[in-house]
Parts: sequence; C-alpha cells; structure tokens
Amino acid sequence: MLLLAGVLIAVWFIPVHILEILDIRKEKVVFIQKVSQGETFSLSFIHSVEKSPVTDYFRIDDAYRIVLYETSFRSLNTGLPAVISEGQRLIRTEQGFRLSGIDRILPDIQLWVHESYEGSMEIRKRVISLAALAGNTLLQIHVRKVFLWEYALGITSPPATLEQDRKPA
Repeated sequence: MLLLAGVLIAVWFIPVHILEILDIRKEKVVFIQKVSQGETFSLSFIHSVEKSPVTDYFRIDDAYRIVLYETSFRSLNTGLPAVISEGQRLIRTEQGFRLSGIDRILPDIQLWVHESYEGSMEIRKRVISLAALAGNTLLQIHVRKVFLWEYALGITSPPATLEQDRKPA
C-alpha cells in the first residue's frame, strides 16, 4: 500500500508541457492545453488594415518551442508578406496565398485580441474564440513546463518572468 501511494505521488510530479494563454493586463491564465512535440495549432484573424483573413500555422518543436512554419492570407498588400526569404515558398491558392518554409522560432506570441477581428485558435480540431477567453485585450501565448498535478487541477500561475518583462530598463 505504501509503495502504491509512493508511485501515485511520483506520478503527480511528472513534468508536462502546456500551451498557455495569459491575459497580460490581468496577469490571469485563461487557457491551458497539454502539448506534445510535433503538435500543431493555428491562429486566425481579420487583418486590421486589409480587412481580410490571415491564418498563421505553428508547431511545437523537439525542444517545446513555438515555431511559425506557414501563413495564409488573401492579398499581398499593406502589412502582409510580400517578399520571401531563402527556403520559403509562396504559393497562390484559391483563397489567396500561402507562405511556407518560414521556420521562425518564437519564445511567445503576443497579440491584441478584439472581437471585431474574429481572432481564434485551432488546436486538436477545436476552434477557440480568443476574445471569448478574456475580452478585448492583450494575450500572450507560450509553452511552459508544469507538473502533472498542476495541469490536471488547472492550477497554473503566470510565469515569473512576466513582471521582469514589464520593468523598464
């Protein structure tokens, strides 16, 4: 019985990686999802200038970093990709354009969310309205390691680096 209790306690302290969305203004976690290496998700929104849909595609790499690997958009106008770099590929589709081969590692994603821009995240075939999570605000999306018990109970807190990131130099 003591051995079983020890095993159960040990399991609670297994580290897992989560994709976490933080309302920066309130310093409140509004979404968590356990993620694995190679897992993908996308962020979609209406471009504020062009008023056309944009979708960015991300994957979690072997080091649990967020990697932007592709983006799709309707036009090549203001604020949208118009020049491609070595290794990237721009393809014309029925919906507009698709830029692939980006492979940009991002420590986090910070984005302003407003209901009029229809921001959403798709992960594991589930579409989540970003404005519904926290309203019209600034969100930060990142991956971090927590213990299994924190994830299972939904107990997470803003990363310790958040306050440091805001302090003036």
